[in-house]
Amino acid sequence: MLISEAFDAYRDNYIRFKNQSSRTEEIHEACKRLFLLSVPDKPVDQLTLEDIRRWREELAKTRRPNSVRVYVIRLRAVVGYLNLLDVPCIKSQLIPVPKREATVPVYLTEAEIDAMIACAYNLRNAFVISLLYSSGIRLSELISLNRGQIVDRRFTVIGKGRKPRLCFIDQRTEHLMEQYLKSRTDHSDALIVSFEHKQRMTATNIQLLVRNSASRAGITKKVTPHTLRHSFATNFLKNNGNMRYLSAMLGHASLDTTMMYAHVVDSDLQRQYEKYHTI
Repeated sequence: MLISEAFDAYRDNYIRFKNQSSRTEEIHEACKRLFLLSVPDKPVDQLTLEDIRRWREELAKTRRPNSVRVYVIRLRAVVGYLNLLDVPCIKSQLIPVPKREATVPVYLTEAEIDAMIACAYNLRNAFVISLLYSSGIRLSELISLNRGQIVDRRFTVIGKGRKPRLCFIDQRTEHLMEQYLKSRTDHSDALIVSFEHKQRMTATNIQLLVRNSASRAGITKKVTPHTLRHSFATNFLKNNGNMRYLSAMLGHASLDTTMMYAHVVDSDLQRQYEKYHTI
């Protein structure tokens, strides 16, 4: 079995069989492509740790540490799959996984969100920004939303791992949604559509409208749809929201993932500092 065939077998017999997300498959295919740019497509029993080490070093020249980690984990999964099938190959346990690099999530203040909505090019764009911020949903989850799915300011999405979760929007978002839907003349089931084709908007176009709205609002930070998700989480915790409830609303599999927001909004720690630090 060649390396490329191993990647394809894992995709067909595991990722697709388990009905994992399209994003998982995209990362898998990217990993395959990047690996074969560095390592010849040879039989898997000829794959060595030295091949993997060189590939990882090549990745590190152009990718962030956490991205390298994701690709290494993906390769390790493929090798582990071969091990389970008793295909002659190196053991997956021998492939070291880089440690996750701690990151500080970039977020926007309430005033910056207000400015983005006010400076949005049109009603649809304002609604998209408000929806992402008020609900904290992922870009892929936004794209999949349909008309009529949001009722009484609540709706359900199917997130990572195909797990359903309950999400909410605020009054401003509900008002913008009602105005936007009243302005629509198309018959598409999609909640958010492109003006030109009247079809479900693509991830690229939504990323562009978010970036343009931030620019029009005079925000110099790099703003993406995920930045609005970070902003939702940060705002929730700054208002003394419960970490476990936030984790459920974000669809995190582990509370440890949600904890990355804790040091950004640790008001108790700040109060202790202000109380006991003197000058």
